[in-house]
Amino acid sequence: MMLRRTAFAALMSVPAMAHSEWKGEAGAGLLTTSGNSETESFNGKFRLDWKSETWKNSFSATAINNGDEDGRSAERYTVGDKLDYHFTERDYMFGAVDWEKDLFGGFRERTAETVGYGRHLLTGPIHTLDAEIGAGWRQTEEQETGDKEREAIGRAGGKYLWKISDTSAFAQSLKVEYGNSNTFSEAVSELKMSVVGNLFASISFTARNNSNVPPETKKTDTFTAVNLSYAFGQK
Repeated sequence: MMLRRTAFAALMSVPAMAHSEWKGEAGAGLLTTSGNSETESFNGKFRLDWKSETWKNSFSATAINNGDEDGRSAERYTVGDKLDYHFTERDYMFGAVDWEKDLFGGFRERTAETVGYGRHLLTGPIHTLDAEIGAGWRQTEEQETGDKEREAIGRAGGKYLWKISDTSAFAQSLKVEYGNSNTFSEAVSELKMSVVGNLFASISFTARNNSNVPPETKKTDTFTAVNLSYAFGQK
């Protein structure tokens, strides 16, 4: 009986895989920062999305690394993965894991695991808008002392995309994680413009804020990046 169920599930998954699509982008460029570090450095980013009729998985990674003869002045890495399950055309459940390490920020290392509900408020083709709310756990390592803390958090966020033309688009995202010890927020604005073929240029501005930081540490960090990226996969 179990074998029959397994075989049936495998057969049912074939059409979903056949109608799935994937796409991604990889890029690098110049980055200027302000806040806890004043630098100009190179940065890299990678993104890979997979989508079927009911599932969507989004993976992303970024890296910032800068150093000179006086020592390293900026070093930050992030990795995130988010899985969505659509149970209606507009409604979906999600699970997300976000990890970051910042040697010059308010916290040295932070990991958050959240689940929640999302809804497509606008579905395009020119404008799309998603809103999400959820809850989960967050583990944080202090920058100076190395002390670690684990706490329950709430999560709220949204993402807006405006397809300006066939060669340009504007995206705005906002994420807020709130807990008893700290509220973390991140807002990202990005403008993309096609250069030639799958090559495109982008300029982005990121603002990150922590409500509670160690002494002599600024609450807000900003990142302005100009990147040249290559898109691959299905359009």
